[in-house]
Amino acid sequence: MGFHRHVYRVKFPDSKEIHRALFGVFYEEDIFDKFCARMPGAMRLFGWRIDEAVRRRNLIFVHVPRAAGTSIARSLYGPGCTRHYSIRYYKIVAPDFWAGADSFAVLRDPFDRFASAYAFVRGGGTECCRLSDVFVRQTAHLRGIDDYISFIEERDALSLDFVMRPQSWFVCETETGVPLVKRLFLYGRDQDDLAGYLKAHGVKTLPWLNPSVRIPIQLSRRQKSRIEKIYARDFELVEALRARDTQEDRNLRRTARIAAE
Repeated sequence: MGFHRHVYRVKFPDSKEIHRALFGVFYEEDIFDKFCARMPGAMRLFGWRIDEAVRRRNLIFVHVPRAAGTSIARSLYGPGCTRHYSIRYYKIVAPDFWAGADSFAVLRDPFDRFASAYAFVRGGGTECCRLSDVFVRQTAHLRGIDDYISFIEERDALSLDFVMRPQSWFVCETETGVPLVKRLFLYGRDQDDLAGYLKAHGVKTLPWLNPSVRIPIQLSRRQKSRIEKIYARDFELVEALRARDTQEDRNLRRTARIAAE
């Protein structure tokens, strides 16, 4: 048995295969990301593509898959804005808007996100968000975690589904790894801060959308090492967020201690 219980037949030409043949990438978002890197000046002509709901809120949410992104995107912008554009796309096609707008993303512990993505791929997606047919076909032969890790190791980011890519790919400058979003939240740790941030932007509660059925997995030391290598920048980002929170806690305690003296 492979990953998927069902293999979906393609009744019409697969747009992602057409994209791959014409542009070397599967997803529409990647077409723009690819040309943003190659022809940044020309890509400014596409600034009109920034969704009106995003402009109206003056808020860029970079949707990192498997980190509660669907719930946030739909609450902020409505059902039509659950795309996976990188922050680089906004910076290149609309530099003035990118510089002036608030921007944020939610990151997740890389091991936890790996487990969530593995369940998503193995199940062929979720009820509200199916895994793309092209990746259903490409991963149908995989038999377990080692096969899945090898699948990711053997491909560049643009040859992977969004859920398999490093989180840093969505929020950072490609060459330097420097985050280009103004605010990063850590999933499961910064929930109160995130709720306050969203409330300030008019979102009082979040629906729970696109959950995957978790598959209990036990990672070996070697598997963890391979995952750490693939997602090295993600581990660095998450550790930086944890260190920031620890320092903020220390500062708060120091302030409270001084005030009590």
